[in-house]
This record gives sequence, C-alpha cells and structure tokens, in this order.
Amino acid sequence: MPHDKNWRPKLACIDDPIAEDHWEYVTPEGERRISRLVVGRPVHSPKERIWYCPVLIEGYTRPRIKPIFGSGPVDSLMNAMTFVRRFFEANSEVLPGVKPRSSKRSRSTREAPTSSRGVTRSPPVKSRRPLR
Repeated sequence: MPHDKNWRPKLACIDDPIAEDHWEYVTPEGERRISRLVVGRPVHSPKERIWYCPVLIEGYTRPRIKPIFGSGPVDSLMNAMTFVRRFFEANSEVLPGVKPRSSKRSRSTREAPTSSRGVTRSPPVKSRRPLR
C-alpha cells in the first residue's frame, strides 16, 4: 500500500453498479430506516497496484461511497459483500427489496402494515443461516 495518507480514491459516484437494492431495517438504536445499497464493479488502480469495489449504503458509509479493497477483482468483491453482510448483521428486521418511500412523512406516523384483508402482518424476521 502507498505511504501517502491520501492515496484512497475520492469517489463521487458509482459508474458501473452490479447490484442495487433498498433495504428497510431497524438500527441498533431502534430507529427504522430505508437505505439504498449499491455495489459497483471491481476497479483496478494500477498506480497503487490494488483493486477496490465502490460501495454505497445511504446513511451508513463514510465517506458516502466507500472503496472496499482487495488484492484482485474477486477478492475486492468478496470484501465488499462481507462489508454489506456485516451491515445486515448489525441491524435487525432487515427487509431487502423494499420500495423507497415517495412521501416525506415519517415512519412513526404511519400505521402498521396490513394485508389486503386488513390483518396486521408480523414484522420481518432476519435470516440466521450459517455461512459455509
């Protein structure tokens, strides 16, 4: 790795996304949120002789788009997905594939979700499958 402390790329956008989704979840502080997640295609940085995948998790990644590094394209992608997995595991009631809210109304003023028959649905349960 380079000795210069400012060697990391400053990313303003993800030019070539390979996965994008919106997740609803409850933070460890108990706040319900919806965040957009984007993982970009691995990028080679020949000057630094490294690879990175740009990752965005709205309201979580600092800087906004975080480069996740690896020694090759597959390694950087695996490290990026490990980063996303840790985000998943750090939160509760994670529900992938939700539609982003179109209104600015806060979640706390909305009613509990109901089915078409008016029955209140149970909250989503986070999967705890073992990694292999």
